[in-house]
Amino acid sequence: LNLLYLMNEKIGRLYQILEQSVSDCNSTCISLSGGLDSSILASLMKSKEKNAVSIICKEFPGTDLTYSQMVAKKFQIPLTMKLITTEEVTAAIEKTIKILKIFNDIEIRNSVVMYLSLEAAKNEGHRSIITGDGADELFAGYNFFQKMTESELKKNLTRIWNTMHFPAQKIGKSLKIIVESPFLNEQVIDFAKSIPVQYNV
Repeated sequence: LNLLYLMNEKIGRLYQILEQSVSDCNSTCISLSGGLDSSILASLMKSKEKNAVSIICKEFPGTDLTYSQMVAKKFQIPLTMKLITTEEVTAAIEKTIKILKIFNDIEIRNSVVMYLSLEAAKNEGHRSIITGDGADELFAGYNFFQKMTESELKKNLTRIWNTMHFPAQKIGKSLKIIVESPFLNEQVIDFAKSIPVQYNV
């Protein structure tokens, strides 16, 4: 019972911190994949004037197509869905490499979707956008974390916290669109670091 009480207390505190962090954002547009990170932020957007942008590959729609629509509908957020072709992805990869000046395939794969999302938001007339950057790194959102012992988890999370960086900021600067990431608010980061590591998963 004490553990359950502590968990509920921590969850309530995290909710308050995140809600404030989202409230502090000036942007009314969110990059919405329908995944956990962006869906949590979408649920906390209180602004009456709010919008979402989702990037869907025509050839490989995956689950984003369904879940981004479900989340947008649930939280009454007008959704701009950009259906892109393989050719558009290829062109975006080239542009992403030029901006980031890297050739790491995993980082490029993850960053190209963000490039397309920021570009779509800009084309829709938005000058800023909210992203879910940082949630997986702070709260052990990757599958491989689940198999780690507590000591392994602490070691790996500490390493990630010390080295994590997010290309969206550099891409946004290149495209002249402001990127706001509520999970990277100092209070959220401090909270993630303060709780027992097994709670982060």
